[in-house]
Amino acid sequence: MARAPRSRPANAPGLVGGPDPLEFRTALCIRAPGCRPVVRNVTEGLLLIDNELTAELRRLSRWTFARALLEEALRTNRKRDVTAALRQLRQALSNEGWLAEERPSSAPKPG
Repeated sequence: MARAPRSRPANAPGLVGGPDPLEFRTALCIRAPGCRPVVRNVTEGLLLIDNELTAELRRLSRWTFARALLEEALRTNRKRDVTAALRQLRQALSNEGWLAEERPSSAPKPG
């Protein structure tokens, strides 16, 4: 006889409508040519670094450190790792002069 699958709580990560552990507590608004205007989570942060930065910028220690912290947050799904990655990504953006005002990540997407 097969066992019934265990039910997961409604707020478990990965369920539609549940909280995303990789979501930033505040979205980062960016003013940079050729880059997305908002980064809301770990995945978007990695895409920004990997696909939207020039190779020269990606090699700078502030960006390699931000990427390493984002990878760690993606691997662990831990809130403190996401917070550390957000802090370093914010610092790297600020150093470039690209950080605009922030807004809560629950704000509507620009459209």
